[in-house]
Amino acid sequence: MATLMLENGADIRFIQQMLGHARLDTTQIYTQVSIRQLKQIHSATHPAHFPKPKTDTPADTAAKAELLSALAAEDEEDEEPL
Repeated sequence: MATLMLENGADIRFIQQMLGHARLDTTQIYTQVSIRQLKQIHSATHPAHFPKPKTDTPADTAAKAELLSALAAEDEEDEEPL
């Protein structure tokens, strides 16, 4: 039961309270995470599984520079005294 609850998102501290354990390490003995769950977490969170960022084209770089320039000019306008 404790393993299934943990795999479905229950906080281990709540499981500890439900089982009446004074120490968290006692609860951890009863909450063995399945290999299937470990593989899912690994696939979802390991950086090797993230998509590689695309390289900006010269047009992307120019558009970014233009946007930054426009924002800087707008910021300068906001700083002028009234």
